[in-house]
Amino acid sequence: MITTPILKKCVTLYCYLIQDYINMRTRLLLIFLPVLFLGCNDGDIIVTNFDFQDAQLQQCGDATNSVFFKINPQVNESISLIIPTTQELFIESGTQSFNLSSTGSIVNYRGFDDSVSSSYFCNPIPPTSPGVILEYIGASGMVRLISETTLDDFDGIDFVSSDELLQEGFGDFDGDGIPNYHDFDDDGDNVLTSQEIGDDPLNPRDTDLDGIPDYLDPDDDNDGVLTINEDIDQNLNPANDIATPGGLPNYLDPEVAISVVIEAYKEHVYNRTSDGTIIIDNLVLVSTQEQIIIETYSLGIIEQIRNETILVTPEF
Repeated sequence: MITTPILKKCVTLYCYLIQDYINMRTRLLLIFLPVLFLGCNDGDIIVTNFDFQDAQLQQCGDATNSVFFKINPQVNESISLIIPTTQELFIESGTQSFNLSSTGSIVNYRGFDDSVSSSYFCNPIPPTSPGVILEYIGASGMVRLISETTLDDFDGIDFVSSDELLQEGFGDFDGDGIPNYHDFDDDGDNVLTSQEIGDDPLNPRDTDLDGIPDYLDPDDDNDGVLTINEDIDQNLNPANDIATPGGLPNYLDPEVAISVVIEAYKEHVYNRTSDGTIIIDNLVLVSTQEQIIIETYSLGIIEQIRNETILVTPEF
């Protein structure tokens, strides 16, 4: 029969064993916890953005190899996008999409050992300095180029979202293939709309008072001869043909009805401006050590990424 002191010693020893077992389990857990995390980590680090919020999106390159980039001078880092393509970019409102790949469009995130400038990206021969000390390559994802494009004929008439032929909208009153809203000669008589509209665009000039403003009237003086054919010197400009010294141009003078056959439109001019936004979806950036996944990354906006004068001669 076990006496009470012996029982107390056994209980105490049992408690020590239990405590040692618990301590051992705790130590083993602390040892293997990092291993557990390392085993679960496949290298993917989910982030939401880079520190380029205050950096200006810039562009250089030519029509077949465009480079877009941002620089953070505070930490000598950059992010860039190269799009080799034969497509015209940002020429009309809408979205153009490009897949990122190791042999095509590609994103680079770089850290440098010194300050970096735009010339680093815009020189035809890449400079040797500053040196690259950190690089992630984005060879997977989808690039969206979103364009807001405006075409303007500077004729003084405000754009109207309409297909009506008499509106300054998508209709083509003279059928020359150029919609009214960027056709600088809406009625196709070779006299500019800006000349025919008069001093008040809200009350455009109507020389023959037939209810049709001159800029939409193919016979402005209602003399039976089309304005385009009252071009006596045949220089595609009826506005400088004046038969009566000191008088009105023939196309505005009902007393003069001299006609020649003109079968050509003058060269048309309009302006195209585009604001461009670049967004990258499902971007995967890979380095030698890890990869970074970004679900949606807005590279930025370039206002008036296009601002150009377009010259076109419509087919008669």
